[in-house]
Amino acid sequence: MTYSEFQTVVRSKRFAPVYLFYGEEDFLIDECIRAVIENTIDPEARAFDLDVIDGSKAAARDVVAHALSFPMTGPRRVVVVKEFEKFATTETEKEILAAYIERPLESTCLVAVSLEPDFRRKPFTDLKKRSALVECRPLYDNQVPGWISERIRRFGKEANAEACRLIHAYVGNSLRSLQNEIDKLFIFVGDRQQITADDVTTIVGASKGYTIFELQNAIGRKDTKQAMRIIERMTEVGQSPQMIIVMLTRFFNQIWKLSDVRVRRFAESDIIREIGIPPYYVRQYMEFHANFTMEQIERNFMSLLDADIALKTTSRAPRLVMDLLVLSLIQPSGEATRLSS
Repeated sequence: MTYSEFQTVVRSKRFAPVYLFYGEEDFLIDECIRAVIENTIDPEARAFDLDVIDGSKAAARDVVAHALSFPMTGPRRVVVVKEFEKFATTETEKEILAAYIERPLESTCLVAVSLEPDFRRKPFTDLKKRSALVECRPLYDNQVPGWISERIRRFGKEANAEACRLIHAYVGNSLRSLQNEIDKLFIFVGDRQQITADDVTTIVGASKGYTIFELQNAIGRKDTKQAMRIIERMTEVGQSPQMIIVMLTRFFNQIWKLSDVRVRRFAESDIIREIGIPPYYVRQYMEFHANFTMEQIERNFMSLLDADIALKTTSRAPRLVMDLLVLSLIQPSGEATRLSS
């Protein structure tokens, strides 16, 4: 099952006697382990009924002995074996473990953890047949803002789509890093219920060096030197290239809307509502608009699309793709750089 499907199990509190949590996203694996422990053993009983074992140092006989022990203070016992790929390396140990997996003790929840299981070999072949498998994959780019929103909501606050996209743009796809920044935001906003884009820029953006807004402003001014300095720093600290593209596409979409003569005749308050920018940025965006012809804006949309395709389908280094993208967005004339070629 997937991590999301496992949440149904958590809500029902009907845990299997043997689990294998595996995959590249170790943050989700830790979440699964925590969910099992919190929903099966009371905090005061964990000193007696919880064993967390390093699989690279433990013998199969000892682990099985723990698993066969009845709980001392409650209905369930939990035995967690980390680095399971380094566990039960001899044939004898594999057989001992296989025998337990065949007939596990119902009052024990044995949790095996492996980032890189090999399902062609024991003990993983036995686990595949007899245990509940939970795969914890890294999230796709388009799933991360939703995860951020749900995470913030789970802990009692709200963040709009813009704030969630910004967190993603600054931090990238590492769920552990994202949680660290969410924790900082909770401390910053205090009792306030809503986390805003300004909060994210103040706290997360400041900790990550240059922000997406500074990059947009440099591109809007056609300041090539500053824009290149910013994009290099942003990629160095691990900010997501895909989310930078998302935000730059939104930036040029707002400038493109200002090309509509009807919109430019609106009052400032109507322009704010029509193109979705804060009031204190309207005049600045009007200045940026004057730096780009309609042809250049349309070409920039193509450059952004090409960069997105290049990141997803080619082996080009992301930093090179982003450097070429920024140059193509600023260049005053000529064909857009075809980044996907």
